[in-house]
Amino acid sequence: MTCSRSHRMRHAARHVAAAVLALGLGCTPTAPRVDAEASAATTDTAEQERVRIKGLMPRLLIHRQQHGQVEQLHDGSVAHTGDLVQISYMAAGNRNGVVVSLDGRGVVTLHHPPRPNADATLVARGLHALDHAYELDDAQSYERFVFITSGDEPIDVQTVITAARRLAARGPAARHSPLPLPERWEQRFVTLDKRP
Repeated sequence: MTCSRSHRMRHAARHVAAAVLALGLGCTPTAPRVDAEASAATTDTAEQERVRIKGLMPRLLIHRQQHGQVEQLHDGSVAHTGDLVQISYMAAGNRNGVVVSLDGRGVVTLHHPPRPNADATLVARGLHALDHAYELDDAQSYERFVFITSGDEPIDVQTVITAARRLAARGPAARHSPLPLPERWEQRFVTLDKRP
């Protein structure tokens, strides 16, 4: 039987999460994490809500499975064509948000929600993994993941996509500048240094 690319990516996402479980890191397939800080942030949701009141910020996490190991990639980490990455977020109480990425060719990809006309609601507590993995293509230079949150304010997904495309059209500035969106919306970034 031939599987579609989207089916393979969903299967891969579950496999990456399962690999994290196999490492004994105590997370579920919907919440892959490999660092102690992220694990501690999700063990007690009541405590998390108290921390949020004191200023807990949204987080975007990128994990890669490679050679049977799952590792967290950080801003500036080196990644390669064909790497399979899993995107997760901590909404920190925000109920609406969008995840997009831009690459060195200026291509914009929507990761959450899965479609431009879909609802942009988030899982407000804990870490949540998107239900599909993402395979890095051969666009060189960088892959920049952006997590936009807006609290309880609805987000028009197409507005975010349009803003990302406008930024991508600016060439090298797209690697470092924020998306041209309302300042009240928070933006978090993880930029990978892409190599062959």
